[in-house]
Amino acid sequence: MTDRPIRIVRARTHNLKNVTLDIPKHQVVAFTGVSGSGKSSLLFDTIAAESQRQLAETYSTFVRNRLPHFGQPDADRLENLPASIVIDQRRLGGNARSTVGTVTEIYALLRLPELTFLGRTDFVVLSRTPSCSSASHCQK
Repeated sequence: MTDRPIRIVRARTHNLKNVTLDIPKHQVVAFTGVSGSGKSSLLFDTIAAESQRQLAETYSTFVRNRLPHFGQPDADRLENLPASIVIDQRRLGGNARSTVGTVTEIYALLRLPELTFLGRTDFVVLSRTPSCSSASHCQK
């Protein structure tokens, strides 16, 4: 995977007004702001939606027809997007020993030697909490 930052050019999803930014990889990045400032629009409706749409395109037509359909976000360009894991603000469930990795089952995927061999251990976790939205870039 490339270390080039995630690049968003002129995003206009929902209330975003031609937002252009670079988000570094392999660092913790937090998006903060008042209610209605576009945090969720940027993270979930632009970055995560495009990442999941691109991933879905790699599957066969048979599989794609059974997956949720993600429309292309309203932006001029999105580059260097890793696969994303979206976690909503509701309680994840599981037991007291559950982690984000075990509940989302990404832990099992990261242990697959094929992913490590292909260099696909790079991913983005997008998490919603009642007080803020955040994105953290993780690498095995």
